[in-house]
Amino acid sequence: SRFRPPCGSHRGLAAPTKAKQRSLEAAAHTSCPCCIFSCRLAAGSTRFCAGIVSTVRHLSIELKMADYSNKLYQQLEQETGIKTGYVKTGSISLAQTQDRLISLKRIASRLSVMGIPCEIMAPKQVAQLHPLINIHDLVGAMYVPEDAVVSSVDVSLALANAASRNGVQIHERTSISHVMIQKGCVTGVETDRGQIECQYFVNCAGQWAYELGLSNEEPVSIPLHGCEHFYLLTRPLKKPLESNTPTIVDPDGRIYIRSWQGGILSGGFEKNPKPIFTEGRNQLEIQNLHEDWDHFEPLLSSLLRRMPGLEALEIMQLVNCPESFTPDMRCILGESPTVQGYFVLAGMNSAGTSFGGGAGRYLAEWMVNGCPSENVWPLDLKRFGALQSSRTFLRHRVMEVMPLIYDLKVPRWDFQTGRQLRTSPLYDRLDAQGARWMEKHGFERPKYFVPPGKGEIVFSG
Repeated sequence: SRFRPPCGSHRGLAAPTKAKQRSLEAAAHTSCPCCIFSCRLAAGSTRFCAGIVSTVRHLSIELKMADYSNKLYQQLEQETGIKTGYVKTGSISLAQTQDRLISLKRIASRLSVMGIPCEIMAPKQVAQLHPLINIHDLVGAMYVPEDAVVSSVDVSLALANAASRNGVQIHERTSISHVMIQKGCVTGVETDRGQIECQYFVNCAGQWAYELGLSNEEPVSIPLHGCEHFYLLTRPLKKPLESNTPTIVDPDGRIYIRSWQGGILSGGFEKNPKPIFTEGRNQLEIQNLHEDWDHFEPLLSSLLRRMPGLEALEIMQLVNCPESFTPDMRCILGESPTVQGYFVLAGMNSAGTSFGGGAGRYLAEWMVNGCPSENVWPLDLKRFGALQSSRTFLRHRVMEVMPLIYDLKVPRWDFQTGRQLRTSPLYDRLDAQGARWMEKHGFERPKYFVPPGKGEIVFSG
């Protein structure tokens, strides 16, 4: 059987089995007929998402994507009539050290330039906004009143509704075997329900983006890897938390906390993440993985230190859902350098809800206008090469990347995994002369030299 986009234009957007809200947003923005495929809408990691929408980002382009998403979700319920669970809670990022406070001040300056309200506050002010928070070890905090929480599943359904009204065809429970390519251009997709002709294909397959990219007639390298991500859900407190209680982010404690049905939802990014191999081309829906309380214990201890009043609170469930991470902590967005019309939007590093709307917008602009309205080079797929697509490299790199999400961002810091993949003939000679190395696109380059017999320079505070 052969079926085509409406009006037989042979132009379309085909998103694979794990298409999320960002692909729906892209589809709604494009003027060409579109077809989107998934096994079941919102059956991927969206189903288990914590639903936090935060503009607290270090990269300007990520900040802009999150801000657009926030504004989009805010008006979505009114436009579609579908409840999205959007609540403007605000967020409070805590600082236990002066270095962390300086980092928050830098983020606050970026938010101010963007016109997003924010405030650096003293610990006593934190206690006024969230009385359950223990402030004894805090030196300050940053409050962003416009941040929000949503129901990610409901947001996906609302976006699907809006996309359908704009002519988008949504085919659920349809698996894609491969993308058809001729002369370096996308010509269609092969599914279990027949072929579809299209000029554009967007790989939004999440953890399966890697395998789906390699299944093409001309493979497309999409470097990402899945890790287990844990958060717990509690029963309501004796005095249930209000739905607009601010979300707490404690990066020094490696945890986040939000109100959830009168209780709390709390997770984090541990120092020893658990990568998982997802070969699951046939696993159509993500399931809640096994609980691992021993692994979650450091995050639970951090939560109880921050909110001591929760010690007697009953825990309802420990959720373990996979999330995909990239080699440099930035999502992947853009057109393949080897296949024209093959676009990728994946590897959200557990920030898909925050980035979904903005990323979908820039992707749609790229497809329709030939380029996005903002400089998205820090997110472009072209920043990676074949070396970053090795399964062994990715498995080791994501174990380093995931803890860095809450670590302080130090200028000129270099990854420690996946090193010495490319070295020049002079590497040994320069190394013997005291070279200290940095890595660029897999190449080892001298950053500076420490003469033999001399120690590293140590700067005292």
